[in-house]
Amino acid sequence: MSVELTPEQRAAVEQRDTGLFVHANAGSGKTRVLVERFVRAVVDDGVAVDRILAITFTEKAAAELKARLRRRFLELGERGHARKAEGAWVSTIHGFCSKLLRRHALLAGIDPEYEVLDETQAARLAIDSFDRALEGFLDPGEPARLDLAAAHTPDRLRRMVTTVHAKRRSAGEAAPALPEIDEPGLGEERGGLEAALANALVELGEHAGVSRVDDAIAKLERCGDALAAVPDGEVGDPAAFAGFVVKPGRTRALLGPRMTAAGDALQAWIAACAAQRGYRDYVLLRELLAAYTSTYAAAKERISALDFEDLELIACRVLEDNPALRERYERQFEHVLVDEFQDTNRLQIRLLDLLTGRGGRLFTVGDEFQSIYGFRHADLEVFRERRAQASTLLALTRNYRSRPQVLEAVNHLFGDAFGDDYQPLAASAEFADPVFGHPVELLVTDKPSFAETKEHWRAGEAQRIAGRVRELVDSGEAEPGEIVVLFAAG
Repeated sequence: MSVELTPEQRAAVEQRDTGLFVHANAGSGKTRVLVERFVRAVVDDGVAVDRILAITFTEKAAAELKARLRRRFLELGERGHARKAEGAWVSTIHGFCSKLLRRHALLAGIDPEYEVLDETQAARLAIDSFDRALEGFLDPGEPARLDLAAAHTPDRLRRMVTTVHAKRRSAGEAAPALPEIDEPGLGEERGGLEAALANALVELGEHAGVSRVDDAIAKLERCGDALAAVPDGEVGDPAAFAGFVVKPGRTRALLGPRMTAAGDALQAWIAACAAQRGYRDYVLLRELLAAYTSTYAAAKERISALDFEDLELIACRVLEDNPALRERYERQFEHVLVDEFQDTNRLQIRLLDLLTGRGGRLFTVGDEFQSIYGFRHADLEVFRERRAQASTLLALTRNYRSRPQVLEAVNHLFGDAFGDDYQPLAASAEFADPVFGHPVELLVTDKPSFAETKEHWRAGEAQRIAGRVRELVDSGEAEPGEIVVLFAAG
């Protein structure tokens, strides 16, 4: 039994003798293409089911893909292949890594009975590990560390450190660490400011008695006092010194050359203070990150657990350190299919490259405008780089979910915003005939306009939508059941 495919879908299915990068618009039938490409490789090309690796983004998507593979094999009368599809290499990338590591645990140097931490479990363990690391980091004898915690708060420090840790691991660092940087030097900023303040006060003294001038004199004097209170060789709080900046406005007495020089000298001092403070904070954060990295790794080792990044990092290490094993898996998979390619990161690409290093047929499908998993460290630049490097690029542009009028509105709204990289959505043939009696309307909420009112923008949006629906019904232009409202999930 053949399946109906558009010409562009058919091209993506039939071109199986090489790698292929498919840019798939929303609702363009990419899962159908994945299923048909898999099935045709087995039925037409004689590729064994277990010699195809299919990677999806979620467990739910993997289960759906397996179910659709079984149904398609059964439609073709291939019951044997349908049974084998139950054990096919169809999973998330973490599922694949876990399967590989279970098979080669001793080679990987891990407990064969390790537990895989889900996101919630890993987050709880990370919080506990950070608290332990912070406790050891906060030495009462080193006030700079206490100042860091007071300035940023422990919760913010935790978010900073754990975010950097996770992002660097997703980029391929097994033990994330911040690089060393050079300490910025202090030049003549302090002396320059002292001299500039003295000169400016002399200049302003000639105009004393004017309200704005007197205010400026008082501010410069306080700045001088604050500067004198800073020990030699030290820097002050840049935020505090920023409060001494004089805004001259149109007051001529505040626009003289000495006042201008004093303003420039103050900005140079503030910049020097910020650079020094930033460097000292960086050094401490670097130390805190190292402590957290060690504590989190030890916590996982105590309970014999791995998180998702561990699975990917260790799988890469095992394949890189064992050429014979890597070649075995390269030969194992004649086809590697990757769904939702826009949601991958550099570590995952590194793994895919290891699996297809001998010219394996890597088939990727995705759409950069459907990338929503940045919080899971998906790196959209990876998608763009691979698209630019692809020797063969195809696009799936036909949409099977929406009517032409809806797609026309979407293209109008996003075409200009996304520029030349935007692939316009086209309706499938079955939706070619008009079905709406009225055009699609775009009701756009201007969120900033609600800032000065007590009304929340969502409430205002709801009221305006309800008002428009009432207008359509009262005027007789539409019945309630003929109106469809599409809006962002919230």
